[in-house]
Amino acid sequence: MANRTAVPETAYGTKLKFRGMRSNHPVKSRYMAAVLAMILGIVGANQFYLRNIVRGLLKILFSAVFVVLNVLFDPPFILIPVVLSVITGFVYLLQSDETFAKKNHVRTI
Repeated sequence: MANRTAVPETAYGTKLKFRGMRSNHPVKSRYMAAVLAMILGIVGANQFYLRNIVRGLLKILFSAVFVVLNVLFDPPFILIPVVLSVITGFVYLLQSDETFAKKNHVRTI
């Protein structure tokens, strides 16, 4: 019978040894997350890339509410999620790799 508590040697095609400790978090690039946030952040592409499915779905719902507000009223409400997405992209770029990895539960490239 296989040992269920044993830690696998590889996950997602990479070795799990990371700075002296084992981790099975996926390897993600903060630059790719920043680009996705700036370009497709309004639909939560960066959150789906970072495997935050619930946050991605909430971002879609948040954007849909502002699209409806934009249709019903004159002010450009759609700019609010766009600006927030661009700010998120810049925050990803300004963070260190360690901070990005801790906050998003990933390993950086």
